[in-house]
This record gives sequence, structure tokens and C-alpha cells, in this order.
Amino acid sequence: MVISPKAYNAKVGLALFCPVTSRVKGYPFEVALPEGSGVVGVVLADQLKSLDWRARKAKLIECASPDVLAMVTARILPLLVPDNPSTP
Repeated sequence: MVISPKAYNAKVGLALFCPVTSRVKGYPFEVALPEGSGVVGVVLADQLKSLDWRARKAKLIECASPDVLAMVTARILPLLVPDNPSTP
């Protein structure tokens, strides 16, 4: 699942992705994709990757709902904030 803005993706040729898997384990960073969508499984929000989408020939399969994107983002953000901002 691409979580970076189109403007960023187009400018730098990279995109931030969270992988999707059909192997549901109940892990706290999994975000379930709704039933009836074109993709079955869960987004692994803690496995964020920056990839060259052109080299990988990425193509749109389906657009995630704003709710799914919000749930993925909510799981990513705590991983980006240090426990103590004054400590490197």
C-alpha cells in the first residue's frame, strides 16, 4: 500500500509502501483490509519501505479508503516519535 503523496512520488521517483499480506497473525501493527475489496489481507504498518516504483513497475490495484489510510498512519506515527525528544 502506498502511503506517500503523489507529488512526492512523482518528484523523487520513490514511494513509501507498507506491504500487504494474506497471512493474518493478529499482530498489533496489522490493519485489516475491508471484505469485498479487491485485495484480501492486512497492511503491515510497521514495515514501511521506500521503493523505486518505476523500477518495480508498480501499478494501481485499488484505492484504499480514507479510514484504512488513517488506521495505517495511526500505527506508523508512534514509531516515528522518539520516547524522549531530548535524547538522540
